[in-house]
Amino acid sequence: MYMKIRVISTKDDIDNLNENEEMIHLTFRPSNKDLFSIVNKSPNIKAVQVPSSYMRSLSKSAKMFLDLRK
Repeated sequence: MYMKIRVISTKDDIDNLNENEEMIHLTFRPSNKDLFSIVNKSPNIKAVQVPSSYMRSLSKSAKMFLDLRK
């Protein structure tokens, strides 16, 4: 079995997420609000992939939020 990764290219794409999404790849640096919106729209999310160049610039609170959500 394979998992489908949903690619989110813009902040506007977050509105089009459905609640069954499990894996998301972001092509932009998400704000704290963006991450909260993603988790609210897709509560069963298992992974949020962020490019390493953007990961270094995420806020501490965003990183802690992702860590808490495992």
